[in-house]
Amino acid sequence: MPERHIPQALLSAPDPFATDEDYICWHVLRRIGSVGLMWNKPGGAWLGIVGMKSAERGSAFTRLLEEGRIQEVRVEGCTHPLHIRTADKPLFDELEDGNGFDDGTRRASVLAPLDNLLWDRNLIRELFDFDYVWEVYKPESERRYGYYVLPVLCGDRLVARFEPVKTRPGGTFAVRRWWWEEGVDVTPELIDAVAGGGASICRRTRRVVR
Repeated sequence: MPERHIPQALLSAPDPFATDEDYICWHVLRRIGSVGLMWNKPGGAWLGIVGMKSAERGSAFTRLLEEGRIQEVRVEGCTHPLHIRTADKPLFDELEDGNGFDDGTRRASVLAPLDNLLWDRNLIRELFDFDYVWEVYKPESERRYGYYVLPVLCGDRLVARFEPVKTRPGGTFAVRRWWWEEGVDVTPELIDAVAGGGASICRRTRRVVR
């Protein structure tokens, strides 16, 4: 029973949202913050918001814009407007000014299949020209890449993807296959950035990607 696990003060607390519209606005704002920037289009990033369809999502965007809690941004090459939380604008301003976020080195990170950045596959395709499908639930004969393939983010580009090898706990991390994205200039500097990505990519990756 819930009362065995949840404090009574929380169970008996009033609903924080006066209306369903308040709830949806709160959730839309939360999702925009979770991804970083979002568009008012259907996509995987909106899954799980109870009672929200396109009309409700559109109304939430309109209200959040009117209240000044989100604002529109434009990305070069993207035909549809995107939105960020107004509270996050100082971070975008600092990035645009080049202050405090880049020491001149390139960093690489491995993204998990369900990383927030990948929630909306269409948005990722639009922004990064990166087509990603988590193929873990596909039959082996229908997979284009592999069972558990991970994207690699370096700088502001998704530059590669790879399939790790399953090992025992505490075993050596290994890479079965590696794919550079089309059009990526595989320079020594890029390889060093990828291979030196800290704990996210281990030393064996260097041998594979070369």
